[in-house]
Amino acid sequence: MKQVLFIGILFLYGFVNSQIHDVAVYHKIAEDMGGFNSSLDLEDWFGYSVTAIGDLNGDGIEDIAVGAIKDDDGGFNRGAVYILFLDAHANVDSFQKISNTSGGFDGVLDDWDIFGTSIGYLGDMNNDGFVEIGVGAEYDGDGGWWHGAVWILSLNPDGTVHSYSKISDLEGEFDAPLGDEDVFGTDIELLGDLNGDGFKDIAVSARRDPDGGSDRGAVYILFLDNDFKVIDYQKISDTEGNFQGDLQGGDYFGGAVANIGDLNNDGIIDLAVGAYRDDDGGLNRGAVYILFMNNDGTVADHRKISDLEGSFEAEFNDDMFFGKSITFTGDLNEDGLTEIVVGARGYDNQEGPNFGAFYVLNITQEGSVDSYVQYTEGLHNFNGDINVGDSFAFSLTKLRTAGGNNAFAVGAFSDDEGGFEKGSVWILQLGKILSIESIEERNELVRIYPNPSRTSFSIEGIDNIVRVEIFDSYGKKVIAFDHFFKNTYDVTYLSTGQYLGKIEKADGSSYAFKLIKE
Repeated sequence: MKQVLFIGILFLYGFVNSQIHDVAVYHKIAEDMGGFNSSLDLEDWFGYSVTAIGDLNGDGIEDIAVGAIKDDDGGFNRGAVYILFLDAHANVDSFQKISNTSGGFDGVLDDWDIFGTSIGYLGDMNNDGFVEIGVGAEYDGDGGWWHGAVWILSLNPDGTVHSYSKISDLEGEFDAPLGDEDVFGTDIELLGDLNGDGFKDIAVSARRDPDGGSDRGAVYILFLDNDFKVIDYQKISDTEGNFQGDLQGGDYFGGAVANIGDLNNDGIIDLAVGAYRDDDGGLNRGAVYILFMNNDGTVADHRKISDLEGSFEAEFNDDMFFGKSITFTGDLNEDGLTEIVVGARGYDNQEGPNFGAFYVLNITQEGSVDSYVQYTEGLHNFNGDINVGDSFAFSLTKLRTAGGNNAFAVGAFSDDEGGFEKGSVWILQLGKILSIESIEERNELVRIYPNPSRTSFSIEGIDNIVRVEIFDSYGKKVIAFDHFFKNTYDVTYLSTGQYLGKIEKADGSSYAFKLIKE
């Protein structure tokens, strides 16, 4: 017979989650930090790019890929990508490096290709059982000086390269007239099957494309086949693709690209595109364009978000570079609006200039900002040791932790942790602020055992459970369980203390319990 250490009378209640997500836990991944035991060199720029890549190794925890574009494997500044397998605490459990000399990758990289400029998670594009990522090499010289290229890598579960393809001025049947210093491969994004031909498509940007004027930038919509060859393409720039935005020289339109789902509910995915050197309101303050797309890759309509447009009331500064990184989060705060996250690596915060920040923007169906939350050192419980010039939020991605919490991986490629500009990635785990609106006693005994608990607990006396959430004493959600294994809820990595638990049933009712962690 099981020994029940605690019998709790549960209560039916209503939870209200605030609009603001505080940072519950944060840590840095850098040389000899966060479980990352790789030896980085000076100016490797680890963290120049970062993206979540799903659960590559099948351990139930989402993994990330990180670019180090000035890695010297095989030659000067050829670049590298690290596949980081994360543990339950979002530290690095193990890693696999992909470079000119590592990871089973035998593609030809040259000096200054800066492989790893961008990384896009593409999923299993051709349904062969292997996950693909797209990797940009902005300074690749196929066809001319810094024309740029994209490598599509099919990965084994251990992070090594199973196979690869290249799209450039000379490969992948891509016949767009790239020019010198176009830097094709600035960013890469999966679009799904945009044109309905049964194959998945991608967007690739070229931030220095000269259509309409020097360095105005462009985005290419690439319609691919199952071998990742380009069947057709549509260019979006100052002069093509029906884009009516007012680009200026040096705007770097395409500095970041994100698929933001079907924002306006017309059945077609939409894009957010950064122009991080846009001068609305001041020099290099930056902007984001919301592009409402057509199936053929042209733009149906657009909205601009900047210091002067889009109902965005944040405080900007010169050289803020808002729009250098963008990621899609879905409805992060469960208010019915789409959220995107936008980095501004040159933001001047209360600690000093050029500390960096990122913003969670609630976007209306029309593409304007309904509300926002800013994250930088000193706000929302984030007190990480950010320094001037770290380039915090130069890159970023959203991921889910082992406990089911939302988190961000935020790159700071010029961080001097361990040596000059070796670089880092910050992991910020979010917790919702919790309040109990009403409590009504319910005559039902539910057993939580063991309680106190050291490693895990089980629940008896209630059935049809669909979700269990654990909140700390401040009301921040620290774990969420959506999948249950033999009625066991693992709380091993929780700190010692008292927690509030929430049980959700299939019929929509909710119950609370007290949990003591030893």
